[in-house]
Formats: sequence, structure tokens, C-alpha cells
Amino acid sequence: MIQRHPFRHPGTAGDVRRLRGQLALLFRACPPPRRRELIVWNLACGRADESGALAEALRPARITRYVGIDLRGHCISEARARWELPGGVAEFITGDAAAIPASGGLPEADVIFIRHQNYWHEPAAWDRIFTRALACLADDGILACTSYFDREHQLMVSAMRTLGAVPAAGFKNPESRPLSDTPGKSVDRHLAAFTKLHLPTTPCLG
Repeated sequence: MIQRHPFRHPGTAGDVRRLRGQLALLFRACPPPRRRELIVWNLACGRADESGALAEALRPARITRYVGIDLRGHCISEARARWELPGGVAEFITGDAAAIPASGGLPEADVIFIRHQNYWHEPAAWDRIFTRALACLADDGILACTSYFDREHQLMVSAMRTLGAVPAAGFKNPESRPLSDTPGKSVDRHLAAFTKLHLPTTPCLG
């Protein structure tokens, strides 16, 4: 994944660098996908700042198709301008993550990523997103999420369990950057990964 333009906001590059390392640890703790060429979805992706970090963390597997989806068209436009995927296809779609794949005819995903899910704010909307994500995830795929704060993380994990997702790995990020304007909230404070099936846990992706 090639980054064609720098990030606009101060601190983003550092946050993404730290996230890359934490995601690599998360994926290594998960059951590995059967394939080494992956289809990756990034749901509610915003500007998709983490696209390069995802690609790095999944190595030695290679992303051949990358799909970012978000309702905010201006964020999707920025993502399109910033990222390209040599030897593969990178798509950034303005749309509702709860409505896929019917709206876009997308292939099932090997990895689905949701950064800073917001379950506490709109649980019904996130139930729909999680339901669609699990339905569109490959049987041996990984659905990974991060959260800004503890309660949000707990609600997300509970919702995933209720929907039938199987926890595969998770931990609190020791490098998470606190947000000064919101006590108790920090960038990628928790990481968690889920599968659809009870699969043996082995070192993941190298």
C-alpha cells in the first residue's frame, strides 16, 4: 500500500505507526487465514489513515483487494487521493457499512477491520454493521476492531458474542495516546479480533 500524500492532522503518523505494531501482534495471535493473498475490508473507515498499517501488519500475506467504506463522502475522497495498491485494487466507497454487500456486490472478506467502533453511541446501528460484517466474512476470516475507551470496548465484545462471533485475541494497547479533551479516552486503547468458527489458535501470518 503506497501513501501518496501526508496525513493532514498532527499526531496521526505516530498513532498509525503505533497501531501497525499492535495490529501485527493481534494478527499473530489469531488463527491464520488459509490464503496468502487477502481481500480486506475497512468498515466505517473515515479517511482510512490506517490503510498502510494494516497492509504492513498482515505481512507476509499480501492484500490484493482493499475496500474502504464510509458514509462521509469527503473522507472517502481524501482516502482515494492518499492510497494506492500496486498489483491490486484499492476501492473507497461512499456508503452504509450495514448495507453491504447487497449495495456493491463485494466478495467475501478474509480480514475486516473497524477502527474506533462507536457501539456505545448507536448500538442498533453497530449491531447491523457487525451482523453484516460477520455474514460477509470468510469462514476462516478475522474481524478486528479497536476502541477508544474501556466501556465502549466491553459493549462491543458483548455484542459480538451475542451475534455469535468467537473471540480470537485481544489486549489493551500499552502505547495508546491519551486524548486531552476526553478523560479516559485514548487512540486505539483496546484491540480485539474475532472469528466465525471455533478454530485452533496458532501463530498468525508469519
